Amino acid sequence: MENKEKTGCLCGVDEYMVLACSGACDLGQVTDLVARKLRDNGVRKMNCLAVIGAGIETSIEAFKSKNILMLDGCAVDCGKKILDKAGFEDYRYVRLTDYGYSKGKTPVNQNVVDDVYAKVEVIY
Repeated sequence: MENKEKTGCLCGVDEYMVLACSGACDLGQVTDLVARKLRDNGVRKMNCLAVIGAGIETSIEAFKSKNILMLDGCAVDCGKKILDKAGFEDYRYVRLTDYGYSKGKTPVNQNVVDDVYAKVEVIY
């Protein structure tokens, strides 16, 4: 089986973008699912936070001029720290623990995803 490596990002850029922490805990999984739902419903284009963490300058510069919503699950604020370290200054930010969800105690189910989605879908 041939392994053909892709050299560029397949994410693309749109005026309204969402990035998610997508961490290993329950809240990271919720942020990822909410970001994907925003994408699937055409509300925002989902992009890869890892591209920013990896320092891919062409993507970072393209993203900086866009309306970004950063979804973090918990107070560790990994996504926010990545954006701040890369020089992002004007973005919208949501931390799920600020909505009363608890890290390690939140079920990852459709009700939680729908509740978070309803709160963030209207953020512009």
